Amino acid sequence: MISIRVWNIESDSDTNAVGFLEDEFLRPRQLGHLAIRSAGRSAFRKCHRKGAPINKSLKKAIQHYLKQDDFIVFVTDVNNTKSENQKFIEQIKNVVEEIDFTDKVYFGTDIQDSESAADTTWQGLVSDFRDRVERDRKQFQKEWDSTIARFHEAFADTSEEDVMRDFEEALAEVRRERK
Repeated sequence: MISIRVWNIESDSDTNAVGFLEDEFLRPRQLGHLAIRSAGRSAFRKCHRKGAPINKSLKKAIQHYLKQDDFIVFVTDVNNTKSENQKFIEQIKNVVEEIDFTDKVYFGTDIQDSESAADTTWQGLVSDFRDRVERDRKQFQKEWDSTIARFHEAFADTSEEDVMRDFEEALAEVRRERK
C-alpha cells in the first residue's frame, strides 16, 4: 500500500488538498492500495526542541514521517505570503535536498475551493501517484501469480484431500505451540 502524508505547514487543520486527493483517488476508484493521512504545523513542534537548530528538527520530522509514509506533500496557503512562512518553506526545501528525499517529498499550494480545478502541480502529483499505484498493483499481481504457480507445482502430484489434511495438521500444530 502506498501512503501519502499531506502536511499542512501553516495550521493544524486539514487542507482542501486532503479532500481533493481523497476525491481523486479513493472515492471514485476504490483504491485500497493508497492511504492519505494528514499532519499539521504542530507535527514539526513535536520534533523540535527549544534551542535546537531548525534544520536538524526538520530533518528529524521528515525522516520520522517517511518511516511511516511513502511520500510527503507539504501544503501551503497560496494567500499567505508572510516572509516567516516563506523562510520556513525554504528551510524545508533545503533539508529535503540535503537528505536527498526529492523523489519522496512534494510541495504544493492548498486548493482554494474543492469545486475549482486543481493547478498543474496537483495534477502532476495525482498522475505520479496514480502511475505508482498501478505499477505496485501490477508488481504485486506478478509476485502473487508466481507464488501460486510454485504452490501448484509443489502439490501437482498430491491429491486435494492430502493437501487439506496436511494443512489442517500444520495449523493445529501452530495453534498448540501458541498456547
